[in-house]
Amino acid sequence: MKKILFFSCFLLMIIASGCSKFLDKQPISTVSPSNYYNNEAEVNAALAGVYSPAAMEFMWGGRIPIRHNASTDESFYSVTNQPVGVWWFNYDASDPVVTEMWTYLYTGIERANMLLANIDKAAMDEAKRSVVKGEARFLRAFYYFTLVQYWGDVPLKTMPSASVNNVDLARTPAKDIYAFIEGEMIAAEGLVNAVTDINNTERISKSTVQGILARVYLQWAGQPLKQESKYAEARKWALKVVESGVHTLNPDYKQIYINECQDIDDWKECIWETGNWGNNSDANRIGGRIGNENGVKCSSSNDQVVGYAYGFNSSTYKLYHLYETGDERRDWAISTYTLNASGVKANIAANNIYARNCAKWRREYELLRPLNKNYTPTNFPILRYADVLLMLAEAENAVNGPANAYQYINMVRRRGYGKPANTPDPVADLSGLDKNSFLQAVQDERARELCFEGLRKQDLIRWGLYLTAMRDQAIEIKTYATATYQYAAVAAERVSERHLLYPIPSNEMTLNKAMVQNPGW
Repeated sequence: MKKILFFSCFLLMIIASGCSKFLDKQPISTVSPSNYYNNEAEVNAALAGVYSPAAMEFMWGGRIPIRHNASTDESFYSVTNQPVGVWWFNYDASDPVVTEMWTYLYTGIERANMLLANIDKAAMDEAKRSVVKGEARFLRAFYYFTLVQYWGDVPLKTMPSASVNNVDLARTPAKDIYAFIEGEMIAAEGLVNAVTDINNTERISKSTVQGILARVYLQWAGQPLKQESKYAEARKWALKVVESGVHTLNPDYKQIYINECQDIDDWKECIWETGNWGNNSDANRIGGRIGNENGVKCSSSNDQVVGYAYGFNSSTYKLYHLYETGDERRDWAISTYTLNASGVKANIAANNIYARNCAKWRREYELLRPLNKNYTPTNFPILRYADVLLMLAEAENAVNGPANAYQYINMVRRRGYGKPANTPDPVADLSGLDKNSFLQAVQDERARELCFEGLRKQDLIRWGLYLTAMRDQAIEIKTYATATYQYAAVAAERVSERHLLYPIPSNEMTLNKAMVQNPGW
């Protein structure tokens, strides 16, 4: 964090051009708060800087879904030439992937602090100023939500740094971080625009705030804080999204991801996405790794045919067999083929489950040419309407039992079977479950619907199931995988209590004298 504070004080704000496509600004080099934030254009450019960490390849544009959440009961990291890392559970406090996420989250927070401290100086329309304040407050809270999920107690800083000599910040208890997040997001919901006014998946809308608040409350209700009264709040905020009447499930599951590969906004389903764009060869450089590191394995070297893909994330036996007969999502979410250097498909043997990669984002659907070997223009869904429906089903069940919760989970299931979401269907619909079996159904449905979208690890942790799931995963791999994939069992066997939280990065421990390390690290 000290490095971030240093830059904020002396280099001030370095805001990348086009941090999100919606602002499309020219690069700003070094600027000072004393001579910046004068008008709407400068405020919007600063806001782009607050948004920018979300789309970076080190964050939701790549590492968070692909590496930080690589190894759960739904996926494993299927590459052997990177033998140390969070995906192998043999990392420590000096791990660069851990340090990157901590650093960029606090970068976003510091940029938000700087913007909020200076925005009232700008000559601009008051209604537009309020919207910017709402977006910045939400993003700052969202970055803190990510920090508290992965690290627990973290320093809470809400003002820009005045001096690099005052960086010894103690950790704030997680319950207080959650209270801050709650207050900021509720305030933001009253300031930001409705999605129907934005018509864009990359800007924060009221639906975004409401849906993420539901996620925050579900996490708060579960492990480790177990504030079970928050289930009612999760229900309340998810219900707001549903009752707005503006969101619907895309009738074609695969089209969600094709749209993301082709930069087509579908805000009715994809409530909030990263703002990736281009082939990373232009001045903006906001391409990400979605579809490249976690796509259908492809060895193409022809930048006019199909993009190269490493296939780092692969399906577990459990995930593959969670899908029931007639569920069309399986063969889109999990690959049935690989691609050679010419883009020609080769089918994967029916019994070769562990060779099947994540296939949601397929580079063969990218329209941009030339293709970059390692970067894609593909957006990543941080919040989808299907997720909101499943959160509402879970919260409704927790508060009132399953009677009124079936409608929400069954909408998601019907779409998964290729059926109209709002029409009862005897094959797709669930019924006759008690409260515990309904929760199990939601847990399984979240895996089917949201696999590879960076949510499973935190879901398992809040349900108190992560350690058991990883032990079971090790047994499953030993039982069903060929010798080629037995290495994944070794990784799963390493998981212990300390892996429920990341270590505080070693450079933060060195520079911040008030910092205390997490247990076990």
